[in-house]
Amino acid sequence: MMFVLPSCDKYEKQQKRLNGTWQLSSYRFKNQQGLSYYPEASGSIFFDNCDSTECAYSMSIEYTSPQITGSRVEAGKYSLNVEDGTLFLTPIVNGTEQEQISNFMSVLTRTDLKFQYTDDLGRSHYYVFEK
Repeated sequence: MMFVLPSCDKYEKQQKRLNGTWQLSSYRFKNQQGLSYYPEASGSIFFDNCDSTECAYSMSIEYTSPQITGSRVEAGKYSLNVEDGTLFLTPIVNGTEQEQISNFMSVLTRTDLKFQYTDDLGRSHYYVFEK
């Protein structure tokens, strides 16, 4: 029982930190060959106050440069694994859950959030947000 309480406390603390709107401050894209690009980017991610069953999020990001242009617009539910720093995002499209996206969080403080994920093509996306 003593081992469960610190883990639950850490989980609740991280959920509380995530709650709210985060503004994108930088975005880096790394292709399959290892080349990094820093396109102009804007947008935000919002994490809803989480109850015991569902945690909702929404994200709207646009980026553009001569090498890469795109967007990431989605909404769904999220969960955390505080032990390994994984933020799981599950987009919901037309009421249907899509494949879960695993994002590695390297920083989560009251004012800073950094996470990255690798897409199906092996490209890495690095996001830095501020509250």
